Amino acid sequence: MYELIGGFVRSKAGRDAGKCYVIIDTSNEYVYLVDGKVRTLDNPKKKNLKHVKKLNYNDPLFAERIKNKSVINEEIKRTIKLLLNEISNKEVE
Repeated sequence: MYELIGGFVRSKAGRDAGKCYVIIDTSNEYVYLVDGKVRTLDNPKKKNLKHVKKLNYNDPLFAERIKNKSVINEEIKRTIKLLLNEISNKEVE
């Protein structure tokens, strides 16, 4: 489960379906998600692991900073925005 921390996911179910998040913590079958805007580090979203889809994007340095708790909401927001731009560019190609 520890490898999930710092991973990027997309919500599959609920009101927020389709929204991208970063996993900051795990607990049994639940993950705690943040997006840097609505769901901040102080107010993460608790979601069942089966309701999220892991994205094929990995940033080891970013994940390490999340594990060390040295990341801020602005960085999370910026990283998700860059990821979404990269995904949309791949879809266009």
